[in-house]
Amino acid sequence: MLQSMTGFGSASFKIDELEIEIEIKTLNSKYLDSKVLLPNAISGYELELNKLLKDNLIRGKVDLRIKFSDIANESVKFNKEVISKYINELKEVSDFDESQLLKSVLSLPNSITKEDNIIEDNFKKRIFECVNKVIDQVVNFREIEGSNTKNDLLDNLDKLDFFKVNVESFSKDHRAQVEEDLKSKIDSLNVELDYGRLEQELFYYLEKIDINEEIVRLNSHLKFFSDVLNDNEVEKGKKLGFICQEIGREINTIGSKANNSSIQSNVVEMKTLLEKLKEQSLNIL
Repeated sequence: MLQSMTGFGSASFKIDELEIEIEIKTLNSKYLDSKVLLPNAISGYELELNKLLKDNLIRGKVDLRIKFSDIANESVKFNKEVISKYINELKEVSDFDESQLLKSVLSLPNSITKEDNIIEDNFKKRIFECVNKVIDQVVNFREIEGSNTKNDLLDNLDKLDFFKVNVESFSKDHRAQVEEDLKSKIDSLNVELDYGRLEQELFYYLEKIDINEEIVRLNSHLKFFSDVLNDNEVEKGKKLGFICQEIGREINTIGSKANNSSIQSNVVEMKTLLEKLKEQSLNIL
């Protein structure tokens, strides 16, 4: 099953008066780049959660956020001594507008203390169960996106193959026409020729414009790309990217060897489709 690296999942549950919200977002990245945002009460879970993300999501930019909401029991404490000290020291520095002074002081460190929720160890199991549930949602999201991407990739691969067939056909006609034109020009020359040497030069020139080897390799790369798309591996984005590089190498060689407008126009179309394959492959797991 092809998976995209774009995914989303969320869930929440309650423990007594405490509501726990869990959300995971993923985007494409060359490697696993995980970011875990946790309340202070469960900050010790970070390493285990990172390992859970790595084992299940494998690659991509992954953001996990866990939020606690406990409005009924949430309390805020003003640190009066700290606030008073801030105000006195600020007044000594400059004449501040007193109507704005308190507002500014409250944003300074240690002016307000918010009591953290305390999570007991027996809640850990439920939190991790919920995280696993959200990870399953993300994987399902990725598979749906991957299925759509696979259809687009196969469509562009078929189009690329169509233009490749055109190139192959034009190439045969082009070679025959070049050979005929050269022989016609040679026959029109009223000079004594070394036909043995002439045949060697003619063969060398025709070999320079021959793209049969490139077509054979291009066919092999396109088949390999299709096989990888349909295999059972989960992680295949990097492999598809490498195959795209090989496809591009053959297309560029064909374009440089074939001095023919019909072939060149089809080469441009193949390059355009290859860029689409590359771009789509970047978001595949």
